[in-house]
Formats: sequence, structure tokens, C-alpha cells
Amino acid sequence: MLSKRSLRQRFSIELAVFMSAGLFLIAIILSFYLTSALMDNIKEEMKNNLTYTQAMFFDQEDYENHIDTVMLKELSKNLITISSTLDLQEHPLDFKFFKKDKQDYITLSEYYEPKKLYYTIQRNISHEKNIIKNVYLIMFGFILLGLAFILFYTHNLTQRLMHPIEKLTHKFFTMHENLLNKIDTSELPKEFISLAESINLLITKVSTSINYRKELYIGTAHELKTPLAVMRLKNQITLMKYKKPDKIKETLEQNIESIDTLNAMIHNLLEFGRAEGAQFEQPQRLNLIKLMMKKCEEYELLAHSQERNFIYHFEIPHFTIKVQPLLFMQIFQNFIQNALKFTPKGGLVSLNTRMDLNHFIIEIKDEGEGIDESKDLFAPFQRSLESTGAGLGLFLAQNAAESMGVKIALQNRKDTTGAMASISFPLNRFLLKN
Repeated sequence: MLSKRSLRQRFSIELAVFMSAGLFLIAIILSFYLTSALMDNIKEEMKNNLTYTQAMFFDQEDYENHIDTVMLKELSKNLITISSTLDLQEHPLDFKFFKKDKQDYITLSEYYEPKKLYYTIQRNISHEKNIIKNVYLIMFGFILLGLAFILFYTHNLTQRLMHPIEKLTHKFFTMHENLLNKIDTSELPKEFISLAESINLLITKVSTSINYRKELYIGTAHELKTPLAVMRLKNQITLMKYKKPDKIKETLEQNIESIDTLNAMIHNLLEFGRAEGAQFEQPQRLNLIKLMMKKCEEYELLAHSQERNFIYHFEIPHFTIKVQPLLFMQIFQNFIQNALKFTPKGGLVSLNTRMDLNHFIIEIKDEGEGIDESKDLFAPFQRSLESTGAGLGLFLAQNAAESMGVKIALQNRKDTTGAMASISFPLNRFLLKN
């Protein structure tokens, strides 16, 4: 669970600690490596000198006659002694480190069996110790400089990482219901594109809901005025001509038709309310083909009862996704019911599915008169001349489609008379992410 502490501060501290630990580890390993390499070189040189002395000189006197020991000591810091006895407590047969007169020394003693003599080499390593000390001081300065760089780098890095979030925050802060502009994903790092796209989808849903409500309320008020005005006028005529029974019957029949129109509009308004509630329905993982097949069996019976034919074909047997069933069925049922309504008796309504590289597509074809493609049939109260409804069905279907994130379309068929409705599911949203 995330704490209330600043995410930026938390990330900065963790990154700084991690990089500092890495810097310390590298500095320590490098320092030990340099120290070890220097001391190994000294030991190797001492062993070589001792081996050479053992091979070339028989005793201390022979060594001093051939070598200027004072000069050798000054130049190489080495002092070699050869004796037949040796105090092994003071000079063990191995390397030994000790301090004398504030100077650092190392000695190596070996017993040379062929000559029955002990050979000892002593070296002043104070200079090398100072070098090692300076190495550690340099490493310490390197660590301090590295820490300063780490703090500077983590501060700037977290600032750059938080910039897209701050930008999104500013975008939301300046946003209100009349200014719902989508986020420009081209300005964001690719890691934030999915988040921005999700936010844009939410903005689309909110914007669609707000705009559709406004259009719905204005359109409803306008549309309700017409049948009410007709009813009022006819009633006035009835009162004026109440002595003519034939006119009364005709007027009452027209009143009933107007009332039926009002009832249809009220029914669609209720459907709109249900559709808005369905937008909050939790998506369910289901086989869309199986769901459609079950419904198609019902529509096949309905079509036969209306003296029409209905066939369906599914190109793929399974298409399992997370979807909101109520919203999908609102689109699906509206398209099929419209296709059956506008197809003449004896005509054919067909449904088929197909898939391309980016979409899973459902197509519903009818054999009606087609549509007027110059009109926006998805607008509220937009209907064809042959329609007896209130013109809210396709409007509600479009609202459901935008809430789900699918694309719907309605166009005339190119092969024959009639129209074709389609529902397209983007695979990158419904399939690849599930």
C-alpha cells in the first residue's frame, strides 16, 4: 500500500541510496585491488631478489664484496643479510610487516638447503604506504564528488519523471464540463501514453454523456411540444363540433396516435436512463460468439413470425473478451430490430462476423430501402420518413458504443438495396490486453 509520503521524495531517496551503495562498493573494491596489486608486486620483487642472491652469493662476505649494499639500500630500499643462524621468532620464514622509527618495513626469510644458510631481505615500504594512503584519500574525494553528483542527478531525474504527471495534473485542474479537451499523447513519454489514452477515453465518455444529456433534454422538450399541441388543438375542435359524432371518432383516434407517440418517447427516455446505468456495469469476461448465437436463435424465431428470413454466420467459433453485456446488447438488439423492421416481408436479414488485423467486426445487413447518408441518424430524434419511433434508438446505441470503446457505423450496401450496420471491436483494447 502506498504511503502518503511524497512519491518523488521516496523515489529520490531510494535511487540515491542505491547509487551511493554502488559507488561505495566500487570505490572499496577498487581501493583493495590497487592496494593488493601494489603489495603483490613488492612481494614478487623481493622473492626474485632473494632467489638471485641465493644463486649468486655464498655468504654475507661474498655478497658485500660484489654489491654496494649502501647504494642498493638507497636505490631499491632493500637490505639483504646472509647468515648460518636466524632468530625465527623475530624473522619467521615468511613475509612479516613491522614498524621501526616511524617507518614501515616488510621482511622475507628463507632457508637455502644446498648452502645451509638463511637469506633475509628487508624492504622499507613507507613510500608505498603513503601511495596507498593517497589512493584512499583520492577514493574518499571521489566518493564525496560522486555523492554530490548522485544527489544532483536524482533531483533532476525525478523532476523529469514527474513532469508528465504534473502536466496531466495541470490539465485536469484547468478542465471543467465545458472544456473537456483530450490530452495530446505526442507530447508524453511512451510509458505515459496508455495512461493518457485511458484518460482520453474517460474524457470522451464524460463529454458524450454531458452533450447527449443536453441534446436529449432540449430535443425532448421540443418534440413533446408538437404532439401536445396537436392533442390540444384536436380537443378544441372536438369541443367546437361535439354535435358531429363522426368527427369526434376521428379526433379521438388522432389523439390516441399522439398519446402513443408520447408513450414511445417516454419509453426511449427510460431506455436512455437504463443505458446510463449500464455504463457503470462491471465488464464481464465472456464468449461474445456464444452470447450472440443464443440471441440469434431468438431473432430467427421472431423473423419467421414476421414473415422474414434471418440467417447468421460466425467466421470464428470463439471471441472471449471483457465486455459490458447490457451495453453490447443495447447496440446489438437495436441493429437487428431495425433491420427486421425495415426489411419487407419475404426479405432477408443476415448477420456475419469477420476479423482483420486490428478489429473484430460484426455486420448486420438488411434488404430495406436503405438510409439517407447525408443525415446523422445517430443524433437524437433523427429518424427516417418510414420510421414510427421517436428517433432515440440509434442515439442510445451510439451512446453505448462510445461508453464501451467500440465503433459503430450505418451505411448503404453496395451490392444490393438495403443498409448495413457494423460494430467494430479494436483488438488492442478488447483482446490483446485481456
